[in-house]
Amino acid sequence: MTVNSDIGAPRVTEAEPPRAPSTIAALRLQILAAVLVPLVLLAAAGLESRRDIVAQAGDRVERIAAAVDEHAQKVIESDRLILDRVRDLDPTHLDLARPRDADQVGAALAGMVAGIPQIQALWLWDAQGRPLAASRHSAAAGRPDITDSPAYGQLRAGQTEMLVPPSDSLAASSGTSGDQRVFSLARRLSHPDGSLAGIAAVSMSLAYFDDFYRRVTQDDPATTVLLVNREGMIMAGRRLALDGARIDPTCPGLHAVWRAGGAAAGPNGTPDAGSRDANPPDAGAASEGRQRLTACRLIANAPLTVMVGVDRAQLDRQWHRRLGWLALLALPVMGALCATTLLAMRRARRERQAAHALRAAEARREQAEGALLRTQRLQALDQITGGIIHDFANLLMTVRSGAEVLCRRPHTEPQREVLDAMLQAIAWGERLTHNLRTFSRRPRLHLDLVQLSDMGDDIADLLRPALRGDIHLETALPPSLWPLRVDRTEFDLALLNMAVNARDAMPRGGVLRLAAANVHIDPASHESERTGGLMGDFVRLTVCDTGSGIPPDILDRVFDPFFTTKRDGKSTGLGLAQVHGLARQSGGAALADSLNAAAPNSAAAGTTITLYLPRAEEDAAAAGTGTVPATGVAANGVPDVAGNGRQILLVEDNPTVAKVMRDMVEALGFRVLAATTADAAQSLLADRPDISLMVSDIVLPGGRNGLELAQAVRHLHPGLPILLVSGYGDRVAEAESLGFAIVPKPLDSTQLRQAMARCLGTP
Repeated sequence: MTVNSDIGAPRVTEAEPPRAPSTIAALRLQILAAVLVPLVLLAAAGLESRRDIVAQAGDRVERIAAAVDEHAQKVIESDRLILDRVRDLDPTHLDLARPRDADQVGAALAGMVAGIPQIQALWLWDAQGRPLAASRHSAAAGRPDITDSPAYGQLRAGQTEMLVPPSDSLAASSGTSGDQRVFSLARRLSHPDGSLAGIAAVSMSLAYFDDFYRRVTQDDPATTVLLVNREGMIMAGRRLALDGARIDPTCPGLHAVWRAGGAAAGPNGTPDAGSRDANPPDAGAASEGRQRLTACRLIANAPLTVMVGVDRAQLDRQWHRRLGWLALLALPVMGALCATTLLAMRRARRERQAAHALRAAEARREQAEGALLRTQRLQALDQITGGIIHDFANLLMTVRSGAEVLCRRPHTEPQREVLDAMLQAIAWGERLTHNLRTFSRRPRLHLDLVQLSDMGDDIADLLRPALRGDIHLETALPPSLWPLRVDRTEFDLALLNMAVNARDAMPRGGVLRLAAANVHIDPASHESERTGGLMGDFVRLTVCDTGSGIPPDILDRVFDPFFTTKRDGKSTGLGLAQVHGLARQSGGAALADSLNAAAPNSAAAGTTITLYLPRAEEDAAAAGTGTVPATGVAANGVPDVAGNGRQILLVEDNPTVAKVMRDMVEALGFRVLAATTADAAQSLLADRPDISLMVSDIVLPGGRNGLELAQAVRHLHPGLPILLVSGYGDRVAEAESLGFAIVPKPLDSTQLRQAMARCLGTP
């Protein structure tokens, strides 16, 4: 629903003081903290320990990789020096056919490799791949040729030098009879014309590399060291399980990274050259595919890569042991904190009921303070509204008097149009003051006996012109509804205000539903609490729409005067204030509910305004006595009054209003005595017994108001008629209850004449 005001900045409500948590709740939090804090600290320490273990392991494998890299470079460099010496041999030795010559060459070869531990043998083959000489045994001693070797084929095709893996027949042929686990560095020997003269190969013992790797890893079974060529074939390594296995030779950098363990083999156990598995294979890892923390180095002087890895399972076991020690330290602390907290909780439970009672008393006090603040705010607004009504009514009265004078004079048609516009503006101002009086809960209501169940057609005829064609009106007014005592005019105005708000809240159409029901409100019920303590029999009238709803932050302000969400001056902000004032003046209440406020994130929306109107007794008397209707009595029911020179006492402090009223009274044939204060009026009454009527404003300066003056005059001059005039006053309701005749401001000459005729009784 579109609400009718937005004057000023949003209201700032006093924040409720934070409610201290109960002892039990605090202890529950403490015991939760006693468990969670050590666990969090344990987890943090565990994570830090894990990072420390991984960092140390990474540093270790990086150092080992650097050492193995340096060692491999030295080995390769020394092997190349040997091959250089072989190249310098007399080429005719490569054509030796006699065993004696082969033995001499073998002795020369043995001299070259003497004292070099990593070299197992130095070999020579002829151009056809037949063995010629070796450094450690006879070339013809059962050694096959290497014609079927892939390495021989590449060297024969023109490749100058290559590393031969242990799986190649050339490397296998170059091993000794006692140890076939070798890999070789082979070099092509050429004639001066470039043709193939033979092949020389240095066989390097894998046992030598195994021994070095064992020493550099300190014989750690979880650490693996591999020497891999660019094709991923393993040349040498510690904990080697599969000869000829292939792994991913990619080296991302110098720092250790996690890589999946295990060698990759092709179908039927053959190595798979396309696999990207990056970790050293061993008897366990090859089948389990475990992860390893791996560091690698590219050897600068050979197409080889050093890979050093440590098994993740080993690091996990080390971490778990450290976590166990941390847990042994944390668990006793956790247990002590929990035990202490449990003892405190036992003690706190004994005080729980007292704490609940204290909170309930505090809640009741806060509720009472909130109600008092709201009442004080409305009272302050009531006072401000009263001043606005009084001053505005005086202005309207002056303007109306001038307009009436101009109307009685001859005028042209354009002048008549201007006068009609002035009178319409005055009428609009009078309606505005009327709405303000309704909000102040002191209007002059003319209570009629109303049977709401018989008003369905009347309500439909009243509201349909105010609604658009895309809004469907529904009414549910059962015939069993109790009768009401309500001002019919004000009630119709309230229905129109609610319908207009609902229409503006449904720009795309919707449903407006009016429903009524009889309710009995018990003093202790939630309904009584919501309605400010109402009890007894009421008719509950609900007006529901399917519009956009009211935001929760302004729901409690919708009945405030001048509060509107409509822009560009499209609302006075008094529509729902009039509804609220009617309900309170009738002895009921008005409430506003919104689906938007109940469920802010929901797609459902809509607003419901609920009026509680008290049930009327069949013999109820008309509301109020001695009140002159604001619109005056019908012209055929009240005779005009003739002054015939009688004396009237006019008490009015506003000189402009006093002059207007004086002219009205004198036009009726009366003579006027004027006073501006209650004391001055009482002095005139004492001196002038010929005064026939006292007309007094309620709001007067000088310490006493018009009501107090009227009570004093009634006591001192019992037979003197009194007519009170007021735009608004704090004691209007009391004046009505005491039987004083009251006429509202602004008033015209007709209303004043009729009110004076009622008071004087005769023309």
